[in-house]
Amino acid sequence: MDQDARDSAEAGLSSAPSGNDVDRRMNLVIAHTLASLTALSLWAATDAWQAVTGFAAASFLSVLAAIPAGVVFGTVVHEWGHFLGARLAGARYTIPDRVGLFVFNFDFGANSVSQFFSMSWGGQIAGAFAVFLLWAALPLDTAGRCMVVASAFGAFMFAGMIEWPVLKRTRESGNPLAELSRINRATLYRSGGTGLMAALLAWILLAL
Repeated sequence: MDQDARDSAEAGLSSAPSGNDVDRRMNLVIAHTLASLTALSLWAATDAWQAVTGFAAASFLSVLAAIPAGVVFGTVVHEWGHFLGARLAGARYTIPDRVGLFVFNFDFGANSVSQFFSMSWGGQIAGAFAVFLLWAALPLDTAGRCMVVASAFGAFMFAGMIEWPVLKRTRESGNPLAELSRINRATLYRSGGTGLMAALLAWILLAL
């Protein structure tokens, strides 16, 4: 077996899930599914209330509940897209012990730049798919339903404004970890502002 074949085999073995990894991953699947279902169910209750009664208060609450519903759903799909991109590229990773937002820890020392790009673009594609899925599934005939889609789009833009510059700089430097370390509080605030404005604009356009 030549060196390339040995390296590929070792990468495949290192990325194969152990028993503990599977258990931790199942905990993440359950937690993320419950979080998404809870946020969407709370919004659906207010949406049903608005549909039955037509009350202005119900419509207002439907819009408010739609914000976390869209953000949570879009963010969860985005993060699992990162994981799928890493798996498809055969990247090495570890599963965190504690349940949280992030699905895995990417091994920057062991993985290549191309594997980093696969992981990164997996999240971007999944985030866009989440927006499309909500847009295709919901009749956009109320302000609350429009806000669910708009909020998912805002979450997509928030993540993109953080990650797209990193991808651009990584193409030039070839050092993704160094480029990620340049993300600071100002970057997060700027990205958050962009995501908020994108969500508001999308809401207005969808509600017209």
